[in-house]
Amino acid sequence: MNLSLFSALLLAGSAHAAEPAPTGDIESIEHVGQLIRECTLPGEMRRDDVVPRHANAIQLSQSRWLVIYSTHGYRGVDDEHSIVYQVRRDAPDGAVLKEGFLSQGRADWFPPDFDKGRLKPDETVYKQHGHMVAFGVPKGATMDGKPMPHANLFVAKWRVGGRLLNRRTNFLENRTAGPNDGRIGQGVEWMQFRLNEREDDIEILQPAALLRQKGFENGAAFCSGAVNWMNQSFCPAVPANGDRTEWADANHFDGDRVAALKYRFNPQTQRYEWIEMGPLLGVPGKRFYEASLVHLPGGWLVGGRSAGAIGWARSTDPCKTWSPLQFSSSPPINAPITVFRCADGVVRLFSGDPQSSPARNGRDPLYCWDIHPDQDFAADNRRELFSSASGGLPIRRESQAKLDFCELFPLQGRTQLVVWGVSTRAMNHPYHGQPTIPLQNAEEKSACGLYYSRITYRTAPPPVWQFAK
Repeated sequence: MNLSLFSALLLAGSAHAAEPAPTGDIESIEHVGQLIRECTLPGEMRRDDVVPRHANAIQLSQSRWLVIYSTHGYRGVDDEHSIVYQVRRDAPDGAVLKEGFLSQGRADWFPPDFDKGRLKPDETVYKQHGHMVAFGVPKGATMDGKPMPHANLFVAKWRVGGRLLNRRTNFLENRTAGPNDGRIGQGVEWMQFRLNEREDDIEILQPAALLRQKGFENGAAFCSGAVNWMNQSFCPAVPANGDRTEWADANHFDGDRVAALKYRFNPQTQRYEWIEMGPLLGVPGKRFYEASLVHLPGGWLVGGRSAGAIGWARSTDPCKTWSPLQFSSSPPINAPITVFRCADGVVRLFSGDPQSSPARNGRDPLYCWDIHPDQDFAADNRRELFSSASGGLPIRRESQAKLDFCELFPLQGRTQLVVWGVSTRAMNHPYHGQPTIPLQNAEEKSACGLYYSRITYRTAPPPVWQFAK
């Protein structure tokens, strides 16, 4: 399919056939291709049976960008490996100047409270990393013509957890295997860094460590909430105040609960700190997780995944109070979701729709919808961003293509990149409980990786950052 026809189809999807739905200020959405086909680092290449899986990005300086991504294998469901960064020139899809590890997956990882006596012969614990995000103020950024004191300080965060790995069969056990419902060492790690003087690499200022709230640096409790573990949001933190010394995101916790986290720059230590946690949002007996936090001109909203639905709530201060959760079954989500306020001011949801999918696959095609917070979070103007069919991917229908973990990269001029991963439910081992899913083949593995499209707005939105002339 040629790009002009593909773009026309992208702009055609509407929930109202009688008349075109509002499109915000989007001029076009153009599918570009693969953003990252292969990691270049030892142990994470295609020859190692590992591919890029999920990515986010931030601006590092006026002409440098950071892409942060996770890698993925085929040893079992959700075979997450390592966190990798790239420093790129001029644009988020510009030339790669440097690629390196932030944290590597590894076997023989035993958290302090893990009982090795639980291991069967040939079993070990593999440390996984995923859901990587980053935030911070670019080097050289100014406000009202003055340098920002916290410019060139950045935070990277990701989820960690242990999975049982059989060394003999190279099979990663199902997620529920092992203690604590399989959540061995479940937590969030973070590190802080800066762009170096030559602007061709980063310098680590605070090495990777478990994320703990200020005042809870030691002991069993890692935060002020009555929780046992935490998982990282897919979406990066967003500025929470005018001078961008505060940032916030929404992580999820045991018991299918979500809470906002606030981070603040400390001028004495020259580091960010996790300083506050909001109330836990959830409904007993109903799932609510994988949430996105969005900052609107008049307040905040949170959107999180549920069973066949999306849970929504609003707030004027995400660390104080929230409206009661309301659940929408349109679209009927059964896949990861992300929610962003795009550069044209429209809130958009990115995910799949099993009822609209020709294959009844909730992760293929990948769609986006306009969300109307003031109309009970109604979703309309559905657009198809990509499908295995339109992309000509050699993925068998029974292997069940997964187009997911969709992220919106920061604005650059009139454009924003939309980036997602392509993988399959098929893997190197039979899929537990679903015998119709075959083993993955070489052609399907060749199609896996990170793909992207480019949104172009009719008029250039206000730039996110100002730099000295």
